[in-house]
Amino acid sequence: MKKNKVQGFIFLIPMLVIIGTFYGMIIWNFIIAFTGWQVLLPTWKFVGLENFYRLFELRRFWINIKNNFLWLIFFIAPTSFVGFVLAYLFTNLKRGEHLLRQVFLFPMALSFVINGTLWAWMYDPSSGLINSILRSIGVNTLGLGWIALPNTAIYCMIFSAFWQYMGFALVIYLGAIRGLSSAMVEAAAMDGASKFTILFRIIFPNVGHATLICTTMLAITTMKVFDLVWIMTQGGPGVSTEVLPYLMYRLTFSSRDIGMGAATSIVILIFSAMIVIPYSLWALKKWVIT
Repeated sequence: MKKNKVQGFIFLIPMLVIIGTFYGMIIWNFIIAFTGWQVLLPTWKFVGLENFYRLFELRRFWINIKNNFLWLIFFIAPTSFVGFVLAYLFTNLKRGEHLLRQVFLFPMALSFVINGTLWAWMYDPSSGLINSILRSIGVNTLGLGWIALPNTAIYCMIFSAFWQYMGFALVIYLGAIRGLSSAMVEAAAMDGASKFTILFRIIFPNVGHATLICTTMLAITTMKVFDLVWIMTQGGPGVSTEVLPYLMYRLTFSSRDIGMGAATSIVILIFSAMIVIPYSLWALKKWVIT
């Protein structure tokens, strides 16, 4: 028995090391956030909340906050809505569903780096696919430098992420809709309800759990988007497309201000917790307590 316990503990060591390292780095990050440590300085000292004060005084920080909220609004809602509508349409397909599902899921197999490179080329003002199509149909006035203009760059970037994650929302809702009782939908149809009414008055309210899961996962994605920004615009023009993870990178590795970079990561952690905790409480209540 004792030998079995020792063997079991040995097998647990790799996982314990991983978990310990993960939480250890979080604790270390909290410590660094309250210090004035910079890479080029041999010493560092406790500065309290000074890093947070300096961070909140940056105009760039508030632009990043605004951009993150733009991501939350213009990425989550359209992706969830289109995924829901597509899932409903898929349930009524007689043939070709498997092929179409693979087509919509294919972008999810791409990394943000590949996706960003692809869309950066498509948005290119001179040789990009979008402007080439516009020129071919004689609409030269719309041939913009899509990601070179402050007013359009972030929305173009959000659209590229929407294209990539649309299939994710589709799969979540498809599973939820197929889990509903067909008798409920058939009864509504027999009562004369239109397809629009069935979709938004009957099906949608009954897949609320899928909506919560989908929006939560998409919101977490918006709080950690970095590589798409780096590949497509590097935060430009100016800082018009910067988001908090990109600001954290710049403060840490470009400015070499480790303390402010750590403070930024704590802000990201707080926002992420505000997203995850409500979902966790709902999941605990639904699947554990009940």
